[in-house]
Amino acid sequence: MALFGMVASLSLPPLFILPAILGFVPFLIHSLLSKSVKQIMSLFWGFAFGWFAASLYWISASLFVDISWQILLLPFSLFGLPAFLAIFWAFAGLFVFICGKTIISRLLFSVLFIGLAELGRSVLFTGFPWNSPSHLILTHVYLSQIASVIGQNGSAFLILLFIVSLCFLYLRSWKLCFLCIMPFIISVFYGYWRIDYASVPINLELEQNSDYLIRIVQPNIPQNQRWKPEYKDQHIDSLYTLSKLNKTSASLIIWPEAAYPSIWPNTKKEFNDIVKKILDNKSELLSGMLRFDLDKKLYNSAILFDTNGESAGIIDKQKRVPFGEYIPFRDNFPFKNLSLFGNKMDINIGPNKGLLYTKDDIKLGIFICYEIIFPVLFSSKDRPDIIVNLTNDAWFGKTLGPYQHLSQARLRSIEEGLPLVRVANTGISAAFDYKGILVGKINLSEKGILDILLPLKQEATIYSRYRWKITIALIFILILCSVFLDQNHFARAKSK
Repeated sequence: MALFGMVASLSLPPLFILPAILGFVPFLIHSLLSKSVKQIMSLFWGFAFGWFAASLYWISASLFVDISWQILLLPFSLFGLPAFLAIFWAFAGLFVFICGKTIISRLLFSVLFIGLAELGRSVLFTGFPWNSPSHLILTHVYLSQIASVIGQNGSAFLILLFIVSLCFLYLRSWKLCFLCIMPFIISVFYGYWRIDYASVPINLELEQNSDYLIRIVQPNIPQNQRWKPEYKDQHIDSLYTLSKLNKTSASLIIWPEAAYPSIWPNTKKEFNDIVKKILDNKSELLSGMLRFDLDKKLYNSAILFDTNGESAGIIDKQKRVPFGEYIPFRDNFPFKNLSLFGNKMDINIGPNKGLLYTKDDIKLGIFICYEIIFPVLFSSKDRPDIIVNLTNDAWFGKTLGPYQHLSQARLRSIEEGLPLVRVANTGISAAFDYKGILVGKINLSEKGILDILLPLKQEATIYSRYRWKITIALIFILILCSVFLDQNHFARAKSK
């Protein structure tokens, strides 16, 4: 069953090999004929293990940046993490078996419980909503727009309904196939309307903001060189040169996560001198920085600097990578220094969160690294003008990881109806408008800059206004439909 999961995962971004989605059909048909709880749970677990093992292999690339004792984590990253994530699907299989009496009703219960499993995976144990079936809506720009209504969690139910419609097609249950595929078709037409009729063209948006230029800087510094003292001057020179590359003055220059090769404020004067050379009277700099507080606690932060190199605002990372940026229960952990990234010191959740305001009163919603993969970024009453994602994907080289990360950032822009800029050390840096349409990008493993004019934001989307209420409503509808279908088929079978 794991092989079917591996094949099906090829339909995920960035590959989008759509015929691979057919891997779900034999998995569901075979699993839902199970005669025991143990059998169905093992089949669901096996498929999910293949799905996650094939699509998350790139996490292990971080262990090869500076090969040392971290390589001992290779079995965990390759097999342990997929095995753990697959447990959520195994429990989905359990509830499908308990609730469904026929294969027909079990198919609909599969939509409900796999969708709930994905919801749980995005929340429980710090959450890790990476490579959800919902990401298949990014296959086409029209289909992707439904995220502005039902969000990522709702989109998982939509994609699963489409998959189940293929199963009903195989079973020649035409009416149920049609009913399950209808939400998918409606979503495509909604996207067509939203893209082509409901909003102004992107070029007009840019013209309306022609006085605010954002410069994205991608220095492309190899991970195994970033913190070595002998490369420090070279890295600083690269950031400086790229920031000044275009003679046009930028209102906001953005550097990626932990861009400066020193911990703030240890080298504050040195940094101030560099910033003064880069910025003119109109410019500000937003940089990812590792920083110490007065108690020598370490934070992963984004700091906004004015023309004089003085801090004008700080945002701290709130969601940290387990076993990467911190070791859970480090004091009780037998291998307390065994982290994916070799950290001997935990990065802490910082006190500074919310929005940053530039001197031009542009509101920046800043999310560092994998914070961007989580839906529900902020309150609909406290919306920024633009989402900024600072990240460093250098750990993962030329794998699928940076492309998957980019796709999830794009999904956030559609959900929220907000433009988004993604600034990555080695790529992929990019900018999207509020419909998730690409404005510009710098390719993976390239050095360069991207100048964009600030796109307009949209009014709060349906999803950003109602959030979990949308998901709860969808779950309630699926429960009613599943129970009705189950009772209906059970009554028919009994009458015969």
